[in-house]
Amino acid sequence: MTDEAKKDNPGVILFPPLILVTAMAVSLVLDFLVPMSFLPAPGIFSWLSWIGVVLFICGAGLAIVGSREFHRKGTNVDTRKPSLRIVDTGPYRYTRNPMYVGMVLGLAGFVLALSLEWGVLVWLIFIAILRYGVIAREERYLKAKFGAPYEALLKRTRRWV
Repeated sequence: MTDEAKKDNPGVILFPPLILVTAMAVSLVLDFLVPMSFLPAPGIFSWLSWIGVVLFICGAGLAIVGSREFHRKGTNVDTRKPSLRIVDTGPYRYTRNPMYVGMVLGLAGFVLALSLEWGVLVWLIFIAILRYGVIAREERYLKAKFGAPYEALLKRTRRWV
C-alpha cells in the first residue's frame, strides 16, 4: 500500500464499533467494581429495562440500515478505508451519521436495560469521542476529498437528527 493510499481515510482516533464495544465493557466493569444505585434495578418487569431494550433494537436497526446503504452505494463502511462517494439516500436524507446515531441509541439502550449507572457517564463520554474524535475528522476529510458536493450535503442534512 502506498503512502498516499494510507492517507486516504479520515484518520479517526479508533474504529467506531471498537469505541462502542469498549464503552459497553467499561460501563459493565465500573458498575461491577464501583456500584451506584440511582436507576431502578434491571429486570423483566422494569419499565426502564424495556425502554432500554427498545432503544437498543432501534439503534442497532438504524446502524444496520446505514451500513447497508453504504454497501448499496458501493462505498466503504470501514473508516480506515477511503470514502468512495457521498451517500445521501435512505437514512442519510435525514442525518449525515445514522450509523453513529444508531450506536448512541444502542449504547443508551444497553445502559438502561441493564441499569448501569456508570454507563450514563460513559454514554456522555462516548458521544464526545464520536463527535470530536470521529465525526469531526470525517467531516474535514470529506470536505477535502469531495469539496462542493459535500458542502451542499452539510447545508441540507443535519449531523445528528
